[in-house]
Amino acid sequence: MAKSKSKSKKPEVESDAGSEEQARPGTSGTENMLMTNRRQASEQFAKASRAEKAYRTKKKAALARANYTQTKENFKEGFSHFKLAFKGLFSVIISFPYLIGEKQELRRQKTDAKKREKNLAMKKKLEEQLAKEEGENKEEA
Repeated sequence: MAKSKSKSKKPEVESDAGSEEQARPGTSGTENMLMTNRRQASEQFAKASRAEKAYRTKKKAALARANYTQTKENFKEGFSHFKLAFKGLFSVIISFPYLIGEKQELRRQKTDAKKREKNLAMKKKLEEQLAKEEGENKEEA
């Protein structure tokens, strides 16, 4: 704070009153006004600071609530998908022998088709040989 520049006067002895004159107070009206202004500015600053902090807190709380809601929904969705995944996994495990059987059946059908083609090719070849031999037998006779 500011120092008072007022000087205390030395008491003078007056003949009629015989009392000492009192010193002027240390603070002037200007100093009081400046101190009051500073105090009011400090209070306004503190009030504005609190309002700003409350505003930031409110905004961040709104964002946090939104994040919380979204995260909660994501977890619900994730757990439901997890549940569906396990249901699907168990149904696959239960039906796994059928999948293996189907693959075996497809392989068997492929090998049967190849054998059939091979047998048809052999039969055709043998028929050609028989036709050739019959043709030779007719020519000889």
